[in-house]
Amino acid sequence: MKKTFEAIGIITLLIGSFMYKEEVSMTAKLSDNLLEEIKTKSINYKIKPIESIITNDTIIPGINGREVDIKKSYNKMKEIGYFNEKLLEYNKIIVKNPLKQNKDKYIISGNKNKKEIALIFKVTKEINSIIKTLNKNNIKATIFVDSAYLEKHHDYIINLIKKGYTIGNLSKNEDYTHPDFIWMKTIIINTGYQKNNYCLTNKKNKKTIKNCQIEDSYTILATPLKNPFIDIKKSLSNGGIYVINTNNQSSNELENIIKYIKSKGYIIEPLETPFTLIVVIPSPN
Repeated sequence: MKKTFEAIGIITLLIGSFMYKEEVSMTAKLSDNLLEEIKTKSINYKIKPIESIITNDTIIPGINGREVDIKKSYNKMKEIGYFNEKLLEYNKIIVKNPLKQNKDKYIISGNKNKKEIALIFKVTKEINSIIKTLNKNNIKATIFVDSAYLEKHHDYIINLIKKGYTIGNLSKNEDYTHPDFIWMKTIIINTGYQKNNYCLTNKKNKKTIKNCQIEDSYTILATPLKNPFIDIKKSLSNGGIYVINTNNQSSNELENIIKYIKSKGYIIEPLETPFTLIVVIPSPN
């Protein structure tokens, strides 16, 4: 009887061992298949970077690409045992000449491959009506102010930054060699809501670009529009940067400007968002 039980025990162990090996083998096979599936399909999710366009001292920013991180994606999917594109992990493919390494160059446009434009309002008077219209249309734009305006309306400007507006730096009378430039930059960055400092000029100036570069700032080169609505209708295009002086004309025309831009399928973005610096990568079809 004893030998019979021993025999049964040995047989049971052998069967259990065999089943365990089969289970391990099956799991390993499924894992290998999943890994190969991720590797094979990863090519469909790769997006090549679009390089920056640099011409002498000007730049049109590029767009970073991406590629699947095979190892991280596999580690997430092996828990469920099958391929799920929602669990894919990515690595950025950085452009060869990123914007942050070219602050000695004037930004003359956003990337032409994105149907986005930037509205920049250069403050020459009170901007309450401008902001009211932008908020009404759920739009965040870029507002350039000088040191006198920032000092007088400090809390109001800081609140705009917190709400998602980008605040540009005009220094004192647009003199970027003036100490107010650094003071303004400190105020803007110390809010913790805006990472970058922006300069604005309508003509090339060696002192301007040099001082803005020294202070780790981006420099926009664009001329304010004389007739905003008419000029935008004539020149609206991907990546366009449109500078508008704040006055009665621009306040009255802004609603129609926004409607026209939207009717053409464009998205209005402030500078601190995907427009120039951060990449929004679409999912593959």
